[in-house]
This record gives sequence, structure tokens and C-alpha cells, in this order.
Amino acid sequence: MVECSELAGKVIRSLTLYEDANYGPEISIDFTDGTNFSACLMPRFTVEAKCTRDEGGQPVVLQDYSIMARSR
Repeated sequence: MVECSELAGKVIRSLTLYEDANYGPEISIDFTDGTNFSACLMPRFTVEAKCTRDEGGQPVVLQDYSIMARSR
């Protein structure tokens, strides 16, 4: 969860939703005091890579190389 307490009480001048911005869906809120809040739902890709050994049932994980890769 991300709490943006500094936005509480501000008066919204305009709110725009972008379906397909540069990095994914985005919301942009302009406030009457000249400030702006924007948030983008950026997709992240996970790389799953494991070295396993089959021991006659469930594979035994010898090494897990999985990482969270950055988008773009």
C-alpha cells in the first residue's frame, strides 16, 4: 500500500486517465494549487530459472536463479 497523505484536502482541477501511456495505464491529477499527482501501472516481468534434479518424483531444486526484471 502507498499512502499519499500530502494529497489530502487538495482541490482537484482535472483528472485524466490514460489507457496506454508510455509504460502502461496512467492517472494524472492536476490540483488548483499548481501541483500534479501521477501514477502509472507499470508491468514487471519475472525471470524464473532453476537448476533441478529429478529424483524419481518431485524435482529437487539445486539452485534458484529467479529474479524480478525491470520493465523497459
